[in-house]
Amino acid sequence: MRSDPIANVDYSALYETSTFDYGGEIEGLKGTYLKILKRARRNIRNTDSILEVGGGNGFFLEALVDAGFQDVSGIEPSKQAIQSSRLDIKPKMILGMMGPGKVENHKYDVVTMFHVLDHLEFPDITIKECFESLKPGGTFVVAVHNVESMSARILGSRSPIVDVEHTYLYSRKTGVQLFSNAGFTQIQFSSYANRYSLAYLIQLVPIPRILKERVLKSKLSVLLSRIRFTLPLGNIWIAGVKPVRVQDLVERD
Repeated sequence: MRSDPIANVDYSALYETSTFDYGGEIEGLKGTYLKILKRARRNIRNTDSILEVGGGNGFFLEALVDAGFQDVSGIEPSKQAIQSSRLDIKPKMILGMMGPGKVENHKYDVVTMFHVLDHLEFPDITIKECFESLKPGGTFVVAVHNVESMSARILGSRSPIVDVEHTYLYSRKTGVQLFSNAGFTQIQFSSYANRYSLAYLIQLVPIPRILKERVLKSKLSVLLSRIRFTLPLGNIWIAGVKPVRVQDLVERD
């Protein structure tokens, strides 16, 4: 599903000056994204080279490093996000949008993109750049909102995924088609759950903003942030493999 009309803005400039704050949800996201990665690339090794596209403040790179992965990097357009990254992560971050010349071709074993695809003006072009950056046999993994999830169907236009910042929304079918068009094979997908605080869930509920603010700014806010649930909220991950050609095998020898 496409936002119509797409906002007439310079997305590079918009995201360069954007701020980043997942607040107290980061630890849950770290664990969830690591699980997705290991499901998408079951033979993953800690020596595999990994690039995250749209890495925010590098919290997933933190999770990778802490899990023993040795060759990780991220590309992120927000200066503020990179500046707020952990000291050992900051040198691993590249400032900018994913595009020609930003990273080397045929360099990475894995490229990830968690809840970034929904925000791109030209997702097909960016996915093709990710394809080119992968080594033959490399894996591309994305996480997106599922426009055909139960919650999205029930809430309709009141769903939190229907947002001005989301230029496109995907289903399993359209996500797989996008991967296929870019040249990926062995495409797989699945829904996934994440661990959320009750405070975060309240933010997603389609109730008047003033009521949300009263609750979240009340004395209950600390308690609401501590109460956590593991729920599937209509998100999916999709992964595909860059095929190995005969020419690639010859060049490797």
